[in-house]
Amino acid sequence: MQIKLENGNVIIELSQPEFVAFEVMFENLADNHTVLIRGEEWPEHSLYGGSYLQSIIPFHLCRTIGEACAVEQAGPLDILSLYPFWKFGFCFSNNDLLDFNFTEIDPHKKANLADELGMGFCVWAMEEIFHCEAWCDTADAISKYQVQVLGTSRPDFVCTFPDGTFGIFEAKGTTQSYSQSNSQAESGKTQTMQIEPTNGVVSVRCCCATTIMQETASKRTRLLLLDPPPSGNPFPVNLSRDRIIKAAATRRFRERPFGDIQTLFRGPQGELTLTRKPYIKKKKHGWIDIETP
Repeated sequence: MQIKLENGNVIIELSQPEFVAFEVMFENLADNHTVLIRGEEWPEHSLYGGSYLQSIIPFHLCRTIGEACAVEQAGPLDILSLYPFWKFGFCFSNNDLLDFNFTEIDPHKKANLADELGMGFCVWAMEEIFHCEAWCDTADAISKYQVQVLGTSRPDFVCTFPDGTFGIFEAKGTTQSYSQSNSQAESGKTQTMQIEPTNGVVSVRCCCATTIMQETASKRTRLLLLDPPPSGNPFPVNLSRDRIIKAAATRRFRERPFGDIQTLFRGPQGELTLTRKPYIKKKKHGWIDIETP
């Protein structure tokens, strides 16, 4: 495999076996996978209460993992925001979220995997379940002084909705069990109560706790959406809708004034084209398409 630049595009030259492997990866990434969505402790008649099944496309999840976990200074090629495709791309098959045995993974790697998937699923939920307008890291939405005061107890993300209200989200993830996820969620929902905007209304506070298991009969991935407790002792912060939208739009892998960004996987059999769409599109966030020969 060789990586080079041609006319502003990233070109990855592949051998014949490598090309076949990437074809399989992209096919797996385009398949629909089923996730159990379970909402608990929401007010009566809330849209987010109860349980239902929803399909997720791994392409979308890999993108949200990259956006949620990438460092802002990734560089002009955005390699860091694309790493989930290479890390997880070959692991999706047969409608199981990840096709390997978690018990064989080193504990540190297992914890890292759970954290990344938890973050990606939280962003996916903000976009696809709650239909946010824009989102960003909490640290990007409040002042540096307030970040220092809040420390590590602050929630992971804040978002805006089309009606001008805010959302506060905390992400959790585990590869162990539903009970472990429930325990994480109880801790995480208190983090969503850590901040209170002084200049707006919070319409959603949610802890998104992801459970990815393979040691059970169903191997069902569950996303638990837990509403916070009715009271807390929040820290007042100044949240700005414009600041959140700007932070979302200026993430390096979205700020592309010259249109779609393509990565070409070129081999003897043809080209695989991975296309990153710019920020201002129909879905209001970055998107990824794949074309095969």
